[in-house]
Amino acid sequence: MPPTVPAPPPELREKAPAPPSDRLYLVGLCAQWCGVCREFEPQFEHLVRTHTVAHAQPFSSAWLDVEDELVAQALGDVDIETFPSIALGRVGGPLLFMGAILPHPAVLARLLDEAASPTAPAVVQDPAQQAAWQGLMQLLKAPD
Repeated sequence: MPPTVPAPPPELREKAPAPPSDRLYLVGLCAQWCGVCREFEPQFEHLVRTHTVAHAQPFSSAWLDVEDELVAQALGDVDIETFPSIALGRVGGPLLFMGAILPHPAVLARLLDEAASPTAPAVVQDPAQQAAWQGLMQLLKAPD
């Protein structure tokens, strides 16, 4: 069961509007000290603003610092050790992907499109990662 965390500060919520429960949610998991993450964040934000997901499915996003205490609590037993990493899943649903990625917008675009397709990839089977996903959704106050 994911840990209970208090409401996130406004800076964590501003990129995370309340999405409908079938919406994809893309979460960048990085560290403030990581140079690659600092270089990749503007590309991530540009993709979020401009990418139309396959099947015109809307998605929400957040960029989080894994060393922030609330984010670390939400992640529970999952340690993010390689940057940049992302979590991608459905609000109120399962985690579809969690892990390190190449810092290229095309990689994110492909993952989003694959997750939106009717033949979406299998859900992540790791219970700790699924619990971390639910913890992140609770932190971001995404409705079930």
